[in-house]
Order: sequence, then structure tokens, then C-alpha cells
Amino acid sequence: MKRKRWIAMSLACAMIAGALPAANVAAEESEYSNHLDISLAYWDVESNLTATADDKVLQTIEDKFNVTFVPQNISWDDYEQKLQLWAASGSLPDLFMGAERTKSTFATWATQGLLTEIPSDLSDYPYLEDYMDSTELQTCQVDGKTYCIFRQTYYDQAETVQDRVIAYRWDLAQEAGITEEPETWEEFREMMLAIIEADPEGKSVQGLTAKGYSLLAGEFFPYSSMLAANDGVTFYWVDNGDGTYVPAYFAGDELGADMLPTFQLLRDMYTEGSIEKDIAVTTSTQALEKFLQGSNAAILIDGSATNIYNDVGQYWEEIYGNDFFDDVKFLTVMQDVNGELAYPVFDYAWSESYISSAVDEEKLDRILAIYDYLCSPEGELLAKCGIEGETYGYDEDGNITYEGYGTGNPDDTYKSIDVFQYLVYWTPEDDEVYPRTYPDEYYEVNEGLVELASTVTVPEYNYDCTSAYLSMNGDVSLTVADDMLTIMTGTDDVESMWNDIIAGYQADGLDDVIEQVNAAVK
Repeated sequence: MKRKRWIAMSLACAMIAGALPAANVAAEESEYSNHLDISLAYWDVESNLTATADDKVLQTIEDKFNVTFVPQNISWDDYEQKLQLWAASGSLPDLFMGAERTKSTFATWATQGLLTEIPSDLSDYPYLEDYMDSTELQTCQVDGKTYCIFRQTYYDQAETVQDRVIAYRWDLAQEAGITEEPETWEEFREMMLAIIEADPEGKSVQGLTAKGYSLLAGEFFPYSSMLAANDGVTFYWVDNGDGTYVPAYFAGDELGADMLPTFQLLRDMYTEGSIEKDIAVTTSTQALEKFLQGSNAAILIDGSATNIYNDVGQYWEEIYGNDFFDDVKFLTVMQDVNGELAYPVFDYAWSESYISSAVDEEKLDRILAIYDYLCSPEGELLAKCGIEGETYGYDEDGNITYEGYGTGNPDDTYKSIDVFQYLVYWTPEDDEVYPRTYPDEYYEVNEGLVELASTVTVPEYNYDCTSAYLSMNGDVSLTVADDMLTIMTGTDDVESMWNDIIAGYQADGLDDVIEQVNAAVK
């Protein structure tokens, strides 16, 4: 990609000159004469954009573009509800983040005129234009027009294995008589039940908790279908064996039969307690706290092993007197119902940026210019590393280093980095050039999972079917996490409950959708 070549050239210059172009933190006259306020909804944005008055990263960006960011806070537990409320009341922020493009909500917002169309010609914003030159672009479109900007997380399918990760108390497992790390769900269940029965710390320890019950779908659906965990309207379509394509969620000799082993596994684990009874009402914050305090023997998290460091790992030794990795292990890539390794196949960008239709052309230009800057080598460096000489420098080989600057983690000094380094994308394409901000062991967990996942053959699916369905603006939207919760926590026969759910989809037009999509791709 062009962008990667530009960044590579900048890094080559850095090797010679000893530094990348550093952001000018002195007050500079902006090329924009008219000052604009931009309301921004981002996770914990209030604390990260208003925590300190001398945040030089925030100052640099606001001065450069003559704007003031007005935070509108969302959290991991309430962002979907707030976005729906703002949309219904016509009060969406100018710029906001969400994970709606895979759902019918996205098309509804676009057709209702709540979103600004992203221009098809982005030549005035060359770095952003290069970033948007991706297969992910089609997931951002409704009727051929682009209404959001994907936030890239992964660059290879095997990397998506990191999106759902389980950490578990290996120290408690050993005290309970477990001698081998689990590689199958049956072994994991045995370990959870052994820990619960032994209760080594006397805390009435429970089984698996999660930062939101919906994460269970991604972790457990690969037990019988690697492709079934995608919900909303961008689900994967597979050949059902007779040349007819169906959503992977409904594959099988009988409609949906392939999912039965997964639903039965979840029901059994919930009933026996290897999945905690309170999982449906546990917030992400509560789940992390429960695992940290020893109330649960395992936790399912999203976003890779490094995500557990800030909330749990860094406090572990203070509480338990041991290094985190002395007591905790991460579950490997698990075996499916046939004994083969399997992981959830997700797309490469789980969320996206939206611009409200309330913004005028001037504000749209300013937002796109900011995004273009954050995609540039200079902007990426500022957003990722902060200010040269204060939060980063260069070693004798010309490599970026945090050692000897600040705390060794730039966002400790400039809290706005927690917003700007992720505003356009989660992971820069050249992420390996930046120093690690977490202990190496966490990265090694991720790398080990990806290495295993790279040996797994991804089942074939037909994205033309997905594209055809999106163009139809169909009404059938999959609610896989809610279906899963209904069956997992239910008391009626698993197969009959699943058949009832399928019948509900059929009443909404599933059979017609399957017929129309197959006609469109043949």
C-alpha cells in the first residue's frame, strides 16, 4: 500500500537523521481561519480529553486545525444504548464511534438521513484515501454510498483469533488437582468444576465470567461453526452441500443443525456452573473486578491478551504477591466438535467512525482533514508516541524508544493519546515499529495464538452473497448473542428452543431471503 511505503520512507529517513518529523508543539498559526467546535463521542473521552490542561498532543491537534473537541462520553457498557437514544432524539454528536455497520441499524440511520456521506473522491485527503482503499470499504456502504470509516484492527485472518481470549487461574487449578492445561472444552469444564469444588482461597469461586455475555458467541460458536458468530446483516454465507448458499448460522442437513452441538455445550456449562449464572447481568467492569479479586476462576475478554493488563495484570502482584503469569494462563486455540482446532472468523475492523448529518461542509472538511493527518506518518507518530524528547526519542540505531522518557508509556503523560491513537484505526499497519507498552509476555500470548490459528484452514464462504443481501436492505438481521443467551439459560429442550428461534427468523422472511440471494449470485 502507498501509505506503508510513505511510512517506510519516513522511517528510513529517521535512521539517517535520527528522528522522524516531530509534531510542532509550539503555537502555530492554523491554515484554518474559522474556529470550530467538534463534539466527539468516544469511550471514556471526557477523562482523556479534559484530564489535564497541558496535554500537548491535544493542543497540537486542536491548534493545527483550529478546533476544540467537545467530549460526549460513552462507556463500554452503555455506548450502544446512548447511540440509539441520540439517534432517536436527533442529537447525535458531530463525530462518534460505534459498531453498527454490521447491523440493520446502519442502513436505517443512512436511509433516515442521520449520517453524512463520506465523499467518494478523497483526493484532497491522500493519506485517508489510501487507508480507505480496502476491502473493508464495502462494509461501510449502503446503496453504493459510504457512510462510515472502518477502524482497522487486523491485517490477516489468523489475527482475529485474538478477538476473544480466556484467562484462567492456573494456580487454583493446580491446587484443585489439575495437572495439564486444557485443550478441549471438556477439559476446560473439568478444570472449572474442580476449582469450584476445591475453592482453594475460600471465596466461593465461580466459573467463567465475561466482559459481556455476547462475547460467548465468538468464543464458543467455533465449536461447531467457525463462521457463525457474525450477527446483524453482514453474516457469512456457505454452500450447504447442494449448491445452495445459506447463512452459516443456519447450515446443516436440517436448517441450523450444525449449531446444535454448540448450543448444547453452552447449556451444559451454564447448568453445571462452569459458566457463571450471573454472566448475563455482569458488566465489563464487574467481570474484570471479579476475576482480579478471585471471585471467578476464568474470564473471557475481547481485544487480545494485552487488554487484561491495565485492568488486572498490573495489579496482580500487589494483591497476590506473585507475578500475573505465575498464577494465570490463557486458553489455547480450542478443538471443535471434530477434534480440529477452530477460532472465530471475524472481519478485520469491528467498529467504525460516523459523522452526523448535522455537520456542514466546512466541519466535514475539517474532520476529514484531521483523519487524514492521523493517517499520515507525522500524525500517526504524534498520536501514538506523543512529543519527541518528552515521551519518546530514538536509540543509537534510529529506532523509536520510550526508555528514559516520561513513564515509558506516552498515554500516562498525555491522556488524549488514548483517543487519538485509536480514533481512525485500532492498529497501524506498521505497528511493529513502535515500542511495546505492555510486558512482553502478553504479546507472546497473542503471537502464540496467531501462530496456531495460522495452521487452521478457514472454511469457504461466499462474500458475494453478503454483498447481494446488503444491497437488498433486507429486514432479516441475526441476533446471535441473544439467541445464544435464550437457549443457554433456558430449561426446555435445546433442539426445540433452537427450532423455535429458526421459525421466528422464517416468519421474518428468512426463506425468501435465502431464495433471493441465491438467485442474485447465480
